[in-house]
Order: sequence, then structure tokens, then C-alpha cells
Amino acid sequence: MDEVYARHGSPCKFGQSLMKKGLIVALLFALLGAIAQPVLAASSYQAAPPASQPQDPGRTQEFIHLASGWMQGSNYTADEQEFAQPNPDLVVYLTFDDGPDPKWTPQVLDLLQQYHATATFYEIGRNARSYPETTLQVAEGGNTIGLHGYNHLDLTKLGYSDFYLEVVDTRAAIADALAANPQVEGALTPCLRPPYGAVNQDVYAYAAQMDYALSFWHIDTRDWSGISPDEILDAVSANIAPYKVILMHDGGEKRENTLQGLELVLHELTLRGYSFAPYCTASGQAFTP
Repeated sequence: MDEVYARHGSPCKFGQSLMKKGLIVALLFALLGAIAQPVLAASSYQAAPPASQPQDPGRTQEFIHLASGWMQGSNYTADEQEFAQPNPDLVVYLTFDDGPDPKWTPQVLDLLQQYHATATFYEIGRNARSYPETTLQVAEGGNTIGLHGYNHLDLTKLGYSDFYLEVVDTRAAIADALAANPQVEGALTPCLRPPYGAVNQDVYAYAAQMDYALSFWHIDTRDWSGISPDEILDAVSANIAPYKVILMHDGGEKRENTLQGLELVLHELTLRGYSFAPYCTASGQAFTP
């Protein structure tokens, strides 16, 4: 014991030395425990069986994209990782018929703006004449405008004179509305969507004679029939592919389901990396396979 005292001093100093060493050891154990805890937690998480998840290709692809970036040491920022990035090869075309409508069209435009989407609106001439400020709002939102006939008539039942008037009167109504802002006059396009999609050889011939492209669609959401927002989304999800043209409506008496369905479509396709562009521009219609 004298030898111990000789090395460490008095009993009091010796006890203090042991306490200091004990404290250091305790701190080391605490530190090691803090490091080991997340490692153990991660290990047990990997060993656990994967929980079943609903089939959702968009969200699955988003997770794979993010996980791949993490594993490869991606330099993406947090904002870039939050949403799937638009793919230039994943373009689709939203189109809206039967407007402009002072109640529904502005709400459609608000949703498009939220998702940085643009579209082509095929307007009825008499509506554009009645609501020129709404037509102007469509163009000022970066969208383009095609023709849908002045009175929404079945063009297959018209001779050339009546066909001609349906086209030129509609174009004049839209052009007059856009004249309030010369910067957006280029939003008016040489595209004609026949009401009801009804065409025959005469319609093709008359349109060609007037240098108009006829605009159709690949995916009819049937939003005009009163189906639910989920059914609208299902109609799009089941048939979507790059460069597809989607038909919806911004005119009519009841478009609540259209608005809710549009929001679902915009959200889901955005998660999948799609972007939305006008189908028709001043130079003509976009390419579709």
C-alpha cells in the first residue's frame, strides 16, 4: 500500500484519480453506445420483412430515383430530390374543349399554373365573344387557343359556306379578345377540333382548303359524363404514354369533378416525371406517334 501511495500520493488523491479514470471510461462507453445504436437499428430494419405497399408506379419510380442518387453520392439539392425531375422525353398534351367559361376556366388555369403546365384550349366562338376577358386570361397564362366552331355544330352536316362561317367567326371572336394584349396574339393557332370529334371527307377537305389542322385526342377522360375524379385519373393512368393528347373540358354546367380529376392527373403525372406542353401552336400541331 505504501508503494501505491508513493506512486499516486495520498489516499484522497488516489481516489480522485480513480474517479477521473472511471468518468472517462463511462464517457467512452456512452459515446460507443450512441454510435452503435443507429447501426443496430439499421441492421434490424434491413432484417425486417418489407411491408406491403399499394401499387403506385409513379411514387415507386420517384423512390428508386432518389435512392439511386443517395447511393451514388448524388449532388442534388433537397428541393431537386423532393419531386421527380421532368423528362424531356415524357411530354403529354392537355387539351380543353367548350370554353371559355368565366366560372370554370379560371380555376383550370390556376391548377395548370400550380403545376407549371400549359395546354391548348379549343374555344367555342360564341363563348369567346361573350367572355373575351377569359379568353385573354387563357393566353396570358402561356396557353394556346384552337377553334371549336362558333356554335358547336356537327361539321359533317354543313356545306362549305356554313363550315367557313363556323371557322372564321370563331377565329374573329378569339382574335378580338386577344387584341387587348398584342403580346399574346400569337396564342391563336390554325387548329380546329371538330365538335363531337365528328368528321368525314368533306370536313377534311374543307379544313385543308382553309389551311387548318384537325385536332383529335388519344385519351378521352369522359369528364363530360359526370364520372368521379378517381375515374378520370384511372382513364389517364391506364393509357398514358409520351406525346399522348388528353381531352378534358373547361366549359359546361358542372365541372367540379373535372377540376378535382385534373388536379389528380397533374399530381400523378408530375410524380412520374411528365411535363405538359400545348398540343397546338401558331406553327401547327405537335408531333404525336
